[in-house]
Amino acid sequence: MLNGDKKCDICGKPFSSRSQLQHHKQHLHSPNRESTKLPRSNTRSIILIVVISLIVTSIVFGLYLATAQQNSPSRAPTPLAVDGIQCNANEQLLFHIHAHLDILVNGQHMYIPSQIGIIPDKCIYWLHTHDETGIIHIESPIKGDFALGQFFDLWKRKLNNSQGFDNVFNGKDVPIVYINGSKVPSGINYRDIKLHAHDEIALVYGRPPQPDSIPSTYNFPQGL
Repeated sequence: MLNGDKKCDICGKPFSSRSQLQHHKQHLHSPNRESTKLPRSNTRSIILIVVISLIVTSIVFGLYLATAQQNSPSRAPTPLAVDGIQCNANEQLLFHIHAHLDILVNGQHMYIPSQIGIIPDKCIYWLHTHDETGIIHIESPIKGDFALGQFFDLWKRKLNNSQGFDNVFNGKDVPIVYINGSKVPSGINYRDIKLHAHDEIALVYGRPPQPDSIPSTYNFPQGL
C-alpha cells in the first residue's frame, strides 16, 4: 500500500515514490502553471470577442472605403474628361455655385443651348446647363477655380455642326468682357475668366450695344 505522504495533497493522486510526487506537483500544480491556465468558458468568450471585433472592423473599413471612393473621385483623366472636367453618373454637390452668361454679337443676344455638358442617360460634367437661360451650373466634388474657357470647350463638344460657334469663338474678333457691369481690362483672355457665385458675365462681339443695355446683374431663381 502506498504511504499517505506519497499522495498528492492537491488532487489526491498516489505515487510510489517521493520523486514522482514532486515531479507531479511541479508540472501540474506549480503556481506559474495555474496562473496562466484559464477556464474553458473564459477562453471561448475571449475568442468570441476577438472574432466579433474583427468582423466589425472589417465592416467599418469597407464602408469607409466605399464612402471615400464615392466622395473622392479619381484625379486620373478619363476618356470623357474635357480640360480636367470629369463626367460623372450623378451630380456632384460638394462645390455648388452658379454664374450667368450673356453673349452679344452686333447687339443681339446669342443663343446658349440647354444640356451643355450633359450626356443623356450617361453622365453629367461638373460644368453644365440645364436650360436656355444662360445659367452655368458648377457642381463639382472638389473645390477649385473653374474658367469660362472650360465651359466653352464643353459647349463645342456638344455641337454636331460647330460652324456658327467657330465663327464667333475661333475667329479674330476678341470680345469685350464685362463682369457684373464692370469692363475687364483688354489684356485678360476671356477664357481665363473665373466663374464665381452669381457672377453676371457678358461677352460683347462686333458692334457694341448701348452701355445701359449691358447686363450687370441676373435674377437667379430662388435656391440657385
